[in-house]
Amino acid sequence: LKLQFAPFSSALEAGFWHQLTQKKLNDYRLDESPKCIKGYYYNDPVGLPTRLTLEFSAFDSDGPTPARCCPALGMLYNTNTLDAFKAVDKKALLEKEAKEIWEAIQSGAALKNPSVLCRFILLTFADLKKYHFYYWFCFPALCFPEGLKIIQPPVILEEVFSPKQISALQEAYDGLCIKRGITAVPFFLMKYADDAVQMALLEDWEAFFTDTKKFQITVGVYDPCTLSQHPGWPLRNLLVLLAKGSKLDLVEVLCFRDQTLQGNRSIQHSVLFQVKLPELPNNS
Repeated sequence: LKLQFAPFSSALEAGFWHQLTQKKLNDYRLDESPKCIKGYYYNDPVGLPTRLTLEFSAFDSDGPTPARCCPALGMLYNTNTLDAFKAVDKKALLEKEAKEIWEAIQSGAALKNPSVLCRFILLTFADLKKYHFYYWFCFPALCFPEGLKIIQPPVILEEVFSPKQISALQEAYDGLCIKRGITAVPFFLMKYADDAVQMALLEDWEAFFTDTKKFQITVGVYDPCTLSQHPGWPLRNLLVLLAKGSKLDLVEVLCFRDQTLQGNRSIQHSVLFQVKLPELPNNS
């Protein structure tokens, strides 16, 4: 069984276009150099696509992210004309961004700063006379030549974890967030036995997994997807990082789905599965 990922859909809110108009008129003017922007994602109710949202705050890349949402950093390429928008070499943009992600994985920088794994490109043209906006969104992902094989098919968390374990898992995740001073950690390590669940950041890999015979090695990803058989896009580049940086050939993945509906928080619909990691040569 091959692992397939649910791609991101872009959700650009009216406030984003309003801010882009202001920036274009007052700051950018004719400047077409790339600008750093920020979006965010979270676990939507079932039936909705996996969304990356950009709103008025997107231009403040150091600003706060809404509670229980994961930030995603991207590059904005805003052109001055529709012809320039159409003429941009999208393949070259994508390859440049993918190369930076791959270099961060190879150097180990992605372990210390995993946000580099979940980047995006936004190409825009704002016709301010007619108030027409054109855009192209892209989410770079590194691919395994042969794809990825699922060893143990996805199961819903509440089918394999007891209520006590689920509660311990949520506590451990919240503890990790508090330690980091944020409300959502995008990637993490996990080990569990009976009702005990422990978590750590990716960069703490060696200290955390000292005795791998006792524990199942599990990596967690804050997952925006709602499909029960598929993970969302953020997992893709994480698995490349694991294949490159760890000596593992098999890993358990927790797609952590943190959802609050009408004031009730739930993680029971999170998904667990095992995947085989192929070897990646250095010159990939």
